[in-house]
Amino acid sequence: MYKLTVLFRNPPDITKFEETWPAFVIAAEAMPGVLRVEVSSSLSGPEGLAEFYKIHEFYFASRAALDQAMMSEEGTHAGHALQALAPGGYTLLFAEAQEDIVRAAGKPPEQQGET
Repeated sequence: MYKLTVLFRNPPDITKFEETWPAFVIAAEAMPGVLRVEVSSSLSGPEGLAEFYKIHEFYFASRAALDQAMMSEEGTHAGHALQALAPGGYTLLFAEAQEDIVRAAGKPPEQQGET
């Protein structure tokens, strides 16, 4: 599985970012081949305010599927929406997702048998 991660830096105007955010979400999540979407809002890191405001991840079955999505009409539209949302305020990453573990009841292995 491969994923496209969009790291959004802290925007200069959070209200404007949040008002524009839905247009990007609609465009990006319409890309063909998207299997899963995960969005996280970053509040802080160990040393205070985090560099990134929001993390948006798109999962695909393969690198080819990711590439096809980005080159599609929907992918082009998502790229334009991204530029409108955060010009120069984001980083794109491509990664092979090597492991996805969902633990029973959200518990770590040492707590699996506890009630």
